[in-house]
Amino acid sequence: MRTKLNLIASLIAGLIFGLSANAQKTVIKKEALPANAQAFLKTHFGSKKPSYILQDKEILSTEYKVQYDSTIEIEFDKKGNWKEVDGKSSKIPSSIIPKKIASYVKANFPKEKITKIELGSSGYETKLTNGLELKFNLKGDFTKIDK
Repeated sequence: MRTKLNLIASLIAGLIFGLSANAQKTVIKKEALPANAQAFLKTHFGSKKPSYILQDKEILSTEYKVQYDSTIEIEFDKKGNWKEVDGKSSKIPSSIIPKKIASYVKANFPKEKITKIELGSSGYETKLTNGLELKFNLKGDFTKIDK
């Protein structure tokens, strides 16, 4: 019985490794991004040229990463919807941040700037220059602080 379980575990591990080994990261041009991603970049970054754009293809999903200089990285899903904007401790463009979240941060943390915002299925997670992580629901209402 034990050897069957070991065999099954080995097969599953091999399958997972095989699927992840098929992931392909390819450098692409801005024009190859989905239309939503192109519109997002134009709206929030204007004519600024990215350092590089990666298409990360896996068996079941495709994601895109856009890097500006050494400070800002944006992740998009396969449809071109943004998932994360990370300024790597630098302020991210305020135009990306929902107004309700920006107002909350300005009122409660007036000396801090938002350096990262992530959009998930349950809401937004932001990171401030002081290292605090604030969570908001999808309507932009504050829910909690993570340290």
